[in-house]
Amino acid sequence: MRLAHRLLISHALLTAALLGAAAFSVVAIVRMTSLLTEVREEQLGGVIKEEAVHQAAWGVEVAARQGLFACEHSPQEVPAAAATLKQRVSHLDALLKRHGPATQPLLLRAAEGFKTYANHILAGDTCERLQNAALRNERLYLAEQLTDAWINTTLALHSAIRQREKRAHDIGSSAIAVGLTLGALAVVAAWAVARWVAQGVTRPLGQLSALAHRVGDGNFAALPAVSGPSEIRALWADLDRMRGRLSELDQLKDAFVASASHDLRTPLARLRTAIGLLADGTTGPLTTQQQRVVELARVACEREIRLVTALLDLTRVQAGKAVRRDEGCRLDDLIERAVEEVNELAEERGTELVVLAEGTTPPASLDAALVERSLVSLMTNAVRVSSPGSASTSPARSPRAARTASRGRGPGWRCATKAPACPRMRARASSSPSSRARWAPPTRMAWGWDCRWRSG
Repeated sequence: MRLAHRLLISHALLTAALLGAAAFSVVAIVRMTSLLTEVREEQLGGVIKEEAVHQAAWGVEVAARQGLFACEHSPQEVPAAAATLKQRVSHLDALLKRHGPATQPLLLRAAEGFKTYANHILAGDTCERLQNAALRNERLYLAEQLTDAWINTTLALHSAIRQREKRAHDIGSSAIAVGLTLGALAVVAAWAVARWVAQGVTRPLGQLSALAHRVGDGNFAALPAVSGPSEIRALWADLDRMRGRLSELDQLKDAFVASASHDLRTPLARLRTAIGLLADGTTGPLTTQQQRVVELARVACEREIRLVTALLDLTRVQAGKAVRRDEGCRLDDLIERAVEEVNELAEERGTELVVLAEGTTPPASLDAALVERSLVSLMTNAVRVSSPGSASTSPARSPRAARTASRGRGPGWRCATKAPACPRMRARASSSPSSRARWAPPTRMAWGWDCRWRSG
């Protein structure tokens, strides 16, 4: 899966969670709006109709009281009061015909009673009937019924509103609970998806980094496959191609070194034989000056032969061939031969080699050539980096192992590589006021590490 697809999945998941929460909120709002519409259309619509009937019936009651007042105090206003009462009865009759079926029974009975009462008043002597005690009590009873009916209507409206309010509260609580749940799930999903995407990228990148370090350390073995996005796998493929090319170049280098060493070894051996014949006087006596020149040639030839031998040993070690175990080798003898080989270089640089031996080492089974070459490399490095002074190498005894140490006075160096690039080697870094530039260990030191690692 490509990295873009992983990111698309992570963003789509979070977007889906947010859209789900938004959709549930919209549904909750729609349900609340429908409740408000239901209250307005059903409850308030019925109340408005009943209110019109109530007002018309109450208008009849008010007109009857006004007519009673006119009969008692202003007889000349009685005809006008009777006309008003008749008009209001007609209005009430029209409303009852229009809204009668939708009116509650108690209010409907009270309104019908006021209608019958008014028609009875208008059918005879208005003042006489208005002042009749029985009819007056009937009017008061109808007014009480009308008031009770309106109170019942108000209570019913309040009850319906409370029910809708409770339903709206439940809907809001559900929306909040679902929103919080979706929010928590979105947070958990975001964390899980982010972790999944991060691990899908960082883990293979870490593996690629380790593989790159391994290739940089000179290990050109086949790289294990790395899983992850296609971009990571493409990077691994490029790294593997680079590793293969470096391995080919390394093999070509080793083949060239081995071929050149073999090609140089034969003429150098003949040259050493010829110089030996000259030095022995086989070709005739030599003067003192000629002997000095022959000795210089012998020393130079031996140095070149040692260099070719070192290259051949290095080729054998890097080829992974088995270490040759020589029985009965003593580390003291190898150190003496190494000191003899490096002593000339030490004299040229004004450095004295001192061997400090703590007892003698027992015979051991080891590759004498590789161990000697490693010791020569270590001491040569110490001599090269030391200022005029002294460098020493000493073997130390222990019940189960022997250890050599090379110490010198110089700018020192720092091991820039990590284990196992220099396994079983410890180097102490020192500083010198006269040396400000960083110094890297020469090829001889790296060759010594390789020999020591492969020889165990």
